Amino acid sequence: MSAKHFQEKALSYLWNLKFWSFRKYTQKIKTRTGRANYSKPNGIIEKKAIAGVTRYSVKYGRTFLDYEKDYEILEDKTGEPEGFYLKGDNILFYPTPDSDYTINIDYFLLPYGLNNAEEQIYELKADDDYINIPERYETLFKNCLISLAMIYAIADDSDENHSGYQRQYENSLKTLIDYCQSGISDRRIIF
Repeated sequence: MSAKHFQEKALSYLWNLKFWSFRKYTQKIKTRTGRANYSKPNGIIEKKAIAGVTRYSVKYGRTFLDYEKDYEILEDKTGEPEGFYLKGDNILFYPTPDSDYTINIDYFLLPYGLNNAEEQIYELKADDDYINIPERYETLFKNCLISLAMIYAIADDSDENHSGYQRQYENSLKTLIDYCQSGISDRRIIF
């Protein structure tokens, strides 16, 4: 197998290992009167615990919309969106918007790359394809990626180099996790 194969395997594993802070995006949807369905984000909608209740991060203003799991039995109705449901590649709002509203959806991006046309891609194929992460994370992410790709390439834990790459991977992964969490930790100033 080629080095590129091991790199792609390591990249796919690392990207999906956690809901990394650099994967978090917000999609703004501006609704139109009488239209209920819109393209859903290209990722996994974030879940948040609000007052002990798990909610999807689909919001109108500061209000979280309810997830309508039994959408087939909803009555036809128009008004200010109170809920949403997913159907195929679409997100639908309920009731059907009776005016223009802005809905914000926080989600974690699934495709990990961009091509030279800035299109999202799931595999780095061309030489100018690149990983879609902010520059401040690049070195830390690359350290994890390279050491994990080498572990996959060696594949034999009795190889003299395997344990060194394993330690390097574990240390760089811990650093990356700590760095990503440092931006979202609770910071309080106490006098």
